[in-house]
Amino acid sequence: MYHKFTLTYSSFLFLFVGVFSLFFLSSCDNDDCNYSYTSYEPIFMGYDEFRSVPVELQNPRSLKNVGKIYFYNSYLFINEINKGIHIINNSNPAAPVQVGFLKIIGNVDIAISGNILYADSYTDLLVIDMTIVTNPQLIQRINNTFDKQVFGENGYADPNYGIVVGWEEKEVIVQSNCQEPILEFDNSGSSPSGIAGSLARFVITQNYLYTLNGDNLKPYSIINPIFPEVENEIELGWGIETLFPYNNNLFIGSQRGMHIYNLDVPNAPKFISTYEHITSCDPVVVSENTAYVTLRNGTNCRNGVNELHLIDISDLENPLLINTESMINPYGLGVDSKNRNKTLFVCDGDAGLKVLNVTNPLNVEQIAADTSINGYDVIAHNDILMMIGKDGLYQYNYQNPQNLQLLSVIPTE
Repeated sequence: MYHKFTLTYSSFLFLFVGVFSLFFLSSCDNDDCNYSYTSYEPIFMGYDEFRSVPVELQNPRSLKNVGKIYFYNSYLFINEINKGIHIINNSNPAAPVQVGFLKIIGNVDIAISGNILYADSYTDLLVIDMTIVTNPQLIQRINNTFDKQVFGENGYADPNYGIVVGWEEKEVIVQSNCQEPILEFDNSGSSPSGIAGSLARFVITQNYLYTLNGDNLKPYSIINPIFPEVENEIELGWGIETLFPYNNNLFIGSQRGMHIYNLDVPNAPKFISTYEHITSCDPVVVSENTAYVTLRNGTNCRNGVNELHLIDISDLENPLLINTESMINPYGLGVDSKNRNKTLFVCDGDAGLKVLNVTNPLNVEQIAADTSINGYDVIAHNDILMMIGKDGLYQYNYQNPQNLQLLSVIPTE
């Protein structure tokens, strides 16, 4: 059963629940002012009830509020935010087939290795056997791995009351003396393993699953994939957002820069350096000696910029900015792991999908675009570009990157 937890005006100061926007409704009248704020009250589900919700494959359903994208062994896995995972047989990208919907409440991130799927479910890490794609089996649940239920997009909620499964918006009207100050809050807030998009917070490399828990990095040994063992927890600093493994290093996107960690000792990543930039939302991908970083002025990064940075990482201890390209509002980006064509794909908000020739990092050339779509993230693999966005799943052949060929679309509802 879902439970709403209603707070009084005084108790919200104690628990700091919600992010509030204040709006004046009237002017002063006899030293009294009426004003309102929007309170977001958490809706809780008890832990026992949450963990009793079955993880099961259901009939295919329409894409709606899509999130992360992951590719493994000719299958696409597309997250439906906090609902579960769309499973798509992508053996023929021109005619993808929706296999089913894996219901996992509270799911945002996934990673796959050796037919084992690792997925978050609010606070817990799930281990799911995908050997038979049409019959996934939950092997185990590792409780209380993540504490993200504490800080939702609408504020803080006391985890002692259970899992936060939603927020109820409520307008509160308060009468106050005009001389009293009013607080105003901003609204901010194949291969042994698969291929994640650039917005991933779960990645697998060297028999280790790396996950982000808030601003901390948690490496799990998956030498025994059924029983992942957390072996460490590394504090990374403020505003950590994405993970990208490359050549035995981990490139970490944050709101203040790109961090580089060495994975020679996989359960104890060693800090190498940081490339710092203005506060912005920041995914990163890497190919050869260049890191590509998009900086975005978005919900949680409203003071940032909209740019693509090309960074020389030939010396990992001294990453250097070598070029900056103006963007509209870039999200995810992708580069073919082979990078045969030196081509970079950028999801640039309402400006659409941009295809860039980055053969010469000092002279980036846009060679193609699809301005009809608004993309979130992409995976480029073997001449097939898989893009998830506001309008659905789009797939292209980029064998000739100057002439993208649209292969198929699964639209959002």
